Parts: sequence; C-alpha cells; structure tokens
Amino acid sequence: MEILPVTSQFNVGFNSEKAWNGPTWREAPVPVPTETALAQRLERELRAAKGASELATAEVLVPAELLARASRQTLALAEGEPCGSRGAAVIVDVAGRRLAAFKIDPNTLTTHEIHLHLEHDATNWTSLLPQFLKNLTRGGTIIISPQFTIEKKKLFRSQAE
Repeated sequence: MEILPVTSQFNVGFNSEKAWNGPTWREAPVPVPTETALAQRLERELRAAKGASELATAEVLVPAELLARASRQTLALAEGEPCGSRGAAVIVDVAGRRLAAFKIDPNTLTTHEIHLHLEHDATNWTSLLPQFLKNLTRGGTIIISPQFTIEKKKLFRSQAE
C-alpha cells in the first residue's frame, strides 16, 4: 500500500474560514418549552391516558388554571437542572394512581422526574350524594381539586453534591 501526499490541487476554491454561515450545532438555539406549550402537552397526555384507562366512561373536570399553574411550577423546578426542562420526565397521578408519564423532550437524556399529584375534589356537591346515586350515572363525574402537589426527583448527582 502506498501513501500519496495530498497536494494543493484538491483545495481549489476552498476557503479556510467557516464554509457554513448558519449556526453550528453548538450555537444553534435549543427550543425550550414554554408554559403554554407544556400546559397543552399536559392536557393532551391526560386526555390520552383517560381514554386508555377505566376513566374512559367517566367525565373528568379539571379546573381552568390548574394545568397552567402546574406547567409554570414544572418549568421553575427544572431551571437548575443540567438539561433544563428538556431533561424532565413528567409523571402525573390522580389520587395515588399513575395516570400519565411522558418526557418533555424524547431526544434529551432524562436528568430528573417531576411528579405531579392531583387529588379528587372532596368539597363539591357530588361528594354529598350516596354511592348508589353515583353508580346510576354512566360513569360518574370526577372533579379534580384545584390544589396539587409537585415534587422533583433528581436522577443524577453533580460532583459538587
């Protein structure tokens, strides 16, 4: 096998400066989910999970600002993480039962989990009805409380910790 030297004839018209004028992969802006986009994603995931569970026949009522507040707190909890909110896996449970789980960015390594705990609203008028009356309806109505708890579980430790 013979190794041939590379001559300058192959460098015709090549400029040693940056040939691409656009951003490199290190400079390219990384899309960060907004509060509205995350609230819409939470709604889609909850609808899909409801349809795939025994809640499919029930009507689930969620307070108007609950998902917006939950997404705002999710983004706030993710601020200090290495990959930010893109590295979050969101796990939603209702009354202690897991209803939905999804990654905010499936192409990013999961660095932390955000657990969103929703509860049934025990202060509404349907809680005063006897159980046999609730069973007469097609599947009942589940009303979610406007209060929720949210917690972050780190999956990695930095060397500083």
